[in-house]
Amino acid sequence: MEDMHVRTKVAAVLLATTMAVTLAACGDNASENADNAQTVAPAVAAESPATPASPAGVNVPQVAGIAIAQVGSTTAVLNADGRSVTLHVQPGAMDTPPPKTVSLPVSGLVDLIAADGAFLAVGPDGLIEIAPDGAFTIRRDSIDSPLSVAVKGDQTLVGTAKGTLLVYPADPHASPRTIGGFVRVDRILVAPDTADGVDGQVSVLDRAQSAILPVDIETGEHKAALRAGNGATNAVVDRFGRIMATGTRDDEIYAYYGAPIVMRLRRPVSPSPYALAYDEKRDLLWVSSTGVNEAVAYDLSRGDGKERARIATVGQVSAMTVDPANGGLLLVSARGDGLQFVPATATTP
Repeated sequence: MEDMHVRTKVAAVLLATTMAVTLAACGDNASENADNAQTVAPAVAAESPATPASPAGVNVPQVAGIAIAQVGSTTAVLNADGRSVTLHVQPGAMDTPPPKTVSLPVSGLVDLIAADGAFLAVGPDGLIEIAPDGAFTIRRDSIDSPLSVAVKGDQTLVGTAKGTLLVYPADPHASPRTIGGFVRVDRILVAPDTADGVDGQVSVLDRAQSAILPVDIETGEHKAALRAGNGATNAVVDRFGRIMATGTRDDEIYAYYGAPIVMRLRRPVSPSPYALAYDEKRDLLWVSSTGVNEAVAYDLSRGDGKERARIATVGQVSAMTVDPANGGLLLVSARGDGLQFVPATATTP
């Protein structure tokens, strides 16, 4: 049994290495690689069935949302209308104030993250920073088909459906640099300073290629890349610099690490995995599956992804996050089923 396990691990490493060589690209020929890339139709989450049981934890009224982020005690949900954000203070707690919806003077917002004590959203009209109290400032800039946003140091990164990665400097009056060579830039993963050996590593999840593609944002050079199944949709990076992705079409999750990256984990999961969240304190990866309205926690501390908890969720979960202060899991529904808060005590492995 142990010999079989070793052979399987070796085969996986060899397969990953071969795929890395196949997908490798450099800055000089990045555009050519994108033009010749083998693509698939981007996967989408399965339609959720009617929830058979009450979702775990507390369900707070919330219109359909497409992204979620946490700053301090405030949870922000980017609403599906693309022009408003709902702010929840300690959702699920007793005596909490009612949610506050902030209407924004822009439209088409597509992504929202936490950055430097505020929330940062992106849309065709530029970047907008939203404070936990609802005050906001806009960095106006015409962006063609934005999809994603991330922050690396004092630089803001924006990914587009045109296959470009825009690098905005700290100076709000300076123009962004453009890195091409992708088909789509659906998610941008930035390894934190705590990631030993890969700190600051920037990688792109390209749904059209179903691949993880590291890139040097200073030189524009594309590094060796890896396929992520046949329909990867979302990804997160943890404090160690590991990249975890959902294989929505194949009902799998994947984990990658290193420079060059190597696949470290490939595991079957419940139908149509989509949203991801990482619990840093407990080293758990939460995976939400719209096919069955469930979220499952996998223990990554030993690298084998052992299941530790399983909960019922609201329907059509589009995004999740973990409150770093209390370990609570927050999930938002894309069809208006609400904002779900599950305390850490309810999911203790």
